[in-house]
Amino acid sequence: MRLLVLGDSLSDGGWKRDPEGIGTAWPRSLRDLAALSGGSVEPRVGAIAGSRSTEMLAAARELAPGQWDAAVLFAGANDAWRRWVPWGGQDPVDEDDFRRNLRQAAGILREKGAAEIWILTPCLLDADPDHPWNEVLRGYREACREAAELAGSRLVPTGEEFEAAVRARPEIKWTYDGAHPRPVGQERLAWTIHHRMLGGPALPEGKLPPRPAGTKVRTWP
Repeated sequence: MRLLVLGDSLSDGGWKRDPEGIGTAWPRSLRDLAALSGGSVEPRVGAIAGSRSTEMLAAARELAPGQWDAAVLFAGANDAWRRWVPWGGQDPVDEDDFRRNLRQAAGILREKGAAEIWILTPCLLDADPDHPWNEVLRGYREACREAAELAGSRLVPTGEEFEAAVRARPEIKWTYDGAHPRPVGQERLAWTIHHRMLGGPALPEGKLPPRPAGTKVRTWP
């Protein structure tokens, strides 16, 4: 499967510095999980850290037509976060415009060759799932669901399953700063996508993803 990935820092993983052009985020873990189960995923990552749905839509417009089996749209955190944390002169994007951006990006990518569009829901903005920022972010997850229905796309509940894992295992440091997943968090995202989109096994919310072979982190998780 040829997989195009657009989005923000959760998918970026430093792919521009990676000789393979994949990076260290969930696309690499998804590739490896698929290989372990006898499948094949070839990610082409175009996610850029700091992107809102606005920048993701612009990236979709700038792409040359290609042949992809599926394209991923994974944004929303920065759209909401800019309400409280300024960065790069960006303004926040409300739920209505976020939904519209997703629908437009999905249509553009389909016209440019993507057979399927996967819309992933945003995860967390604070390590406490009940933080007010996360309450707001749930509205963006609902916008993802609505956009997927309207655009004929597939919804992946990455945010919902990530939050459930954090609630089930609060002793685990899932992110570096409440928003950006540590390797165990990226692996959790990959397991969700592998299960929901490629028929891989489910990972119960209270179970940690196993340490992947070859990981460079000294301890797990």
